[in-house]
Amino acid sequence: MSQQSVLDKPSIVSLRAKADQSLAQLEATIARDLGTLEYPSRDWLPKRTHESGAHVFDVIVVGAGHCGVTAAFGLKRERINNILVIERSEPGNEGPWQTYARMPDLRTRKAVTGNELGYPNLTFRAYYEAREGVEGYQKLQRISCDEWTCYLLWLRRVLDLPVENGVDLERISTEGDLLRINVKRDGEDATLYTRRVIMTSGPLSMGGTNIPAEITQGLSAHCYASAYDNFDMEKLRGKRVAVVGAGASAFDNAGAALEMGAASVDLLVRRPKIPPVSVIRWTDWSGFLLTYADLNDDQKWRMMHQVQRNAAPPTIRALKRVEAFENFRIHFNSPIVAAQMKGDAAEVTTPAATFDFDFVILATGFSFDLSKSRALTEFSDKIAVWRHRYEPREKASEKYLNSPYLGRNYEFMEREAGTAPWLKNIYCYNQASTLSMGPTGRVSGLKYGIKRLMVGVCGGFMREDYEHHLTSVSDYRANEFEDHPWMGDP
Repeated sequence: MSQQSVLDKPSIVSLRAKADQSLAQLEATIARDLGTLEYPSRDWLPKRTHESGAHVFDVIVVGAGHCGVTAAFGLKRERINNILVIERSEPGNEGPWQTYARMPDLRTRKAVTGNELGYPNLTFRAYYEAREGVEGYQKLQRISCDEWTCYLLWLRRVLDLPVENGVDLERISTEGDLLRINVKRDGEDATLYTRRVIMTSGPLSMGGTNIPAEITQGLSAHCYASAYDNFDMEKLRGKRVAVVGAGASAFDNAGAALEMGAASVDLLVRRPKIPPVSVIRWTDWSGFLLTYADLNDDQKWRMMHQVQRNAAPPTIRALKRVEAFENFRIHFNSPIVAAQMKGDAAEVTTPAATFDFDFVILATGFSFDLSKSRALTEFSDKIAVWRHRYEPREKASEKYLNSPYLGRNYEFMEREAGTAPWLKNIYCYNQASTLSMGPTGRVSGLKYGIKRLMVGVCGGFMREDYEHHLTSVSDYRANEFEDHPWMGDP
């Protein structure tokens, strides 16, 4: 599905049409809820203009997936309205749900909350019940990716969030006390100015994919792709496909390839069995999500070392999805030890056998490497990562050692004090923040993470604008009693 056509999918068209017909009453209630709780309502940040006359935003949010949408809602709720959300993808393609998340349903349970920031009428449940009725929600087993896409687009509309699609972040740099944002807007170079940046873009914006060296050194680029790549699944029709990995995304890709009409799909798993326990599920409790960020470094490291010991296993539905095909095979104890081209085919060797494939999908995860981030390239060497602050007792994952070492409100920290003080004005709210802040980028963690993020953003503005506010209160002369005889200047 191309970026330009995702909203033309029959399922999306049907869901959006149904929403347009049945959500009016809920939206009127939401407008009343938001109006009832808007006090105090006035904007409180001084307006800025660049010396060129260009507009200066108070905050630019990078990414319009569920984290970006919720961060923008949080900013508006705190009366920070001079904001912009930029998103490289076309409407409907924000986040992974219509691109590389090749699964029919979310793995998250349908009752999950977080995006609504405490407003019951903004929850997915309220949205779905307004459309399908209470009984319809009770019958719902899982939220489909199409349903979730439509829900997030609805949130954007009903909250009147300023999202601009087709804007790709190229580079962040500094100009005085401002941040200069170089972007591609519909393919053309453009420059934006802002006081703060919140990065909610996906994991690849903080590094890249994990592709085994045997693959990159032995195979032609047209023969393989990462599971995070938005490649055209149509080209797998009639092909011999390998999927490498044992996590949920591996099974999602295998299932999608089989449904697309692949001649065969072989899943190569390095373990003897698939770990059945999703430890990340353990983290779904308020005490953990609320307080993890306040643990010391050693406590964080030891805790997250346990939480991340297994990749998320596939759901039961994902298992049944592949089991339904006779041309699916799974191979345990089969790490890739060698790969080379054999004519136009990929010859892949494991300890147990050698295979010929037409295409290989690597569901082998992603890594954090800030030097590979286009946005941060000018100053990635100035950002503190965990290896600069902590030495683990056990053998450590390079991924987590290279995670950014964040301040208590998601802000980047300097590797060496005084070398880049403006880093505190850039906030990292995506998967790269997990070791420092906990899994608060997941929907269930948003209600805790966004609150902490807002404290940081608002506190930073108050400190920076202190003299402005001091002058404002010193000059304050509003007299509510000017006609009363007892009232007058002391």
